[in-house]
Amino acid sequence: MKKIIFLLYLFSVSVSAQGVIAEIKLDAKNLDDIPQQAVSQLGEDIAYYLENTQWTFEDLPTDFKIQATIYLDSYTESGYQKIYTGKAFWGNGDDQKYFDKSWQFAFNQGDALIRSRSFNALSSFLDYWVLTIMGGDLDTWNQFGGSQLYTEARQVARLGTSNSFSLGWKERLEDIEKLSRNQDFRKMKFAYYEAIDQWDSGQKEEALKALNDFMKNLEVSIKRRDSRIFTQNFLNAKYQELGDFIWEVGDLSLFQRLMKVDEDHREHYNEVLADW
Repeated sequence: MKKIIFLLYLFSVSVSAQGVIAEIKLDAKNLDDIPQQAVSQLGEDIAYYLENTQWTFEDLPTDFKIQATIYLDSYTESGYQKIYTGKAFWGNGDDQKYFDKSWQFAFNQGDALIRSRSFNALSSFLDYWVLTIMGGDLDTWNQFGGSQLYTEARQVARLGTSNSFSLGWKERLEDIEKLSRNQDFRKMKFAYYEAIDQWDSGQKEEALKALNDFMKNLEVSIKRRDSRIFTQNFLNAKYQELGDFIWEVGDLSLFQRLMKVDEDHREHYNEVLADW
């Protein structure tokens, strides 16, 4: 289904080979007037950086959405450095949702955002989250398709842990390691989209096989501490589509397994079950 949607999309708009659609909000109302003015264009600069950086050497299968709401909480000066601290919500507008509670960086008005192998507390922070979110999205197109981007995000986080602006980088490193090593969760996501693609292509048996793979990995992933929150975010985004899809497939045993695993959305599942 995703591939079909993409083909239709090609006829309506011109799609960049490295397509990132950035939706960035920056809230600096907690800062005094002078530092607030210094970052007044930073949100736009971040969006431009995200959309105009080449994140992979391979063509992306579609445009990927990157959303962020960044809150700048405080400002200090240390010598020539103007230092900001903040927090941010990141996501893809769908199943990926992350809260970064502690971040610190130096910034002077007019500083350019440039991607580099060297660590920079501002641009590396952006790199980490784009790589993480795009890696998660690429996992839905190919099994473990986001592995390279996860590896790059891990490298960024490792550099951050030894930098003078190390606030939050230990936690980011732990998070990307949890994501990349949770094969059940990653296989679950790919199997879900593969099942939909096969079903829409008329490959009923292959779709059912993929759907069973999805359910098996879902049952494992939801029980694991390292992947539970990621799995819950996926279910929160997909439960309606998922329930309706299994109803369309017509496999009652799979639907009953879903109801057992996903207690949070039982009300919706009961409504679907009533129409079985």
